[in-house]
Amino acid sequence: MAALTTPRPPRRTAFLAGLVVTALVCRAQLLPAQAFACAPVTAADVAALLGGTVTPTATPKGGGCVWKGGDPQRKLLVLTYQNPGGSGEMAFSGYRNNAARDAEWKVTDETGIGNKAFSFTPSFGAALAMLKGGRMLQLQLWTGASGTAKDRDALRVVARKAVAAV
Repeated sequence: MAALTTPRPPRRTAFLAGLVVTALVCRAQLLPAQAFACAPVTAADVAALLGGTVTPTATPKGGGCVWKGGDPQRKLLVLTYQNPGGSGEMAFSGYRNNAARDAEWKVTDETGIGNKAFSFTPSFGAALAMLKGGRMLQLQLWTGASGTAKDRDALRVVARKAVAAV
């Protein structure tokens, strides 16, 4: 009798599921998008990243902001978390640990961006998470392809400005 095997979910699905679990376990709460999620980045900065005229849209549950430009394959997702205890450290650490599980994503600690920061190049583009003043700010650049060093470099420019605005 052959053993049954469960197919492994795609990396993107597994990673996003891990992020949700981390947020729930750490009791991190998304901050309301109407008050904050779209504000840390400017349309000019996002246009340089995405190209064309950009438009922000708050996510339906009020936990983030999605910026879209001229290329439908490219978008910027902005998420902001705060732990009810006042520290996003647990959410940040959990997110970093989940990202580091995939060696192909090349997790890199960043300096000069918030109190702590790291970036990585997942299968969908580039991502950068920053911790500043008890909040975790996460930027995800969706390119429609595996992330490159160029994607990560471009995202760093926006991230430095966004974390300064927090």
